[in-house]
Amino acid sequence: MRNTEVLPLYARLSSSEQQRIFKSHSGRRIVLSTNVAETSLTVPGIRYVIDPGLARISRYSVRSKVQQLPIEKISQASANQRAGRCGRVADGICIRLYDEADFNNRAEFTDPEIFRTNLASVILQMANLKLGAVEKFPLLKCQTSA
Repeated sequence: MRNTEVLPLYARLSSSEQQRIFKSHSGRRIVLSTNVAETSLTVPGIRYVIDPGLARISRYSVRSKVQQLPIEKISQASANQRAGRCGRVADGICIRLYDEADFNNRAEFTDPEIFRTNLASVILQMANLKLGAVEKFPLLKCQTSA
């Protein structure tokens, strides 16, 4: 297609490569993006979003003891956020590649990252920095069983 530009957008792209999506272009522009664009930026002129309903979501596997990036169904909140990417400056259309019943059966929100991550390295770093007892750290409210 003449005068059509296809640009990728993902977190590991260099800053200059990411900035290409903000440069003016006279024709049609297609941005292929990971979920980095869900919340972190607004690309002007996006009129259509195609949402497959999936994302790589970071989770700690207790069984294998490693952080993983499995492909999972996104939450309703993430789907609504994706839909909000189009129509920022003019009316837009979001095409979901899954049906309404599937959408309604999804979790309302994505689990907070603190629940999906192994905090062992954070605790070790806090100990190394001599920040005191972890359970008394003001940003973490630890619960102990009685």
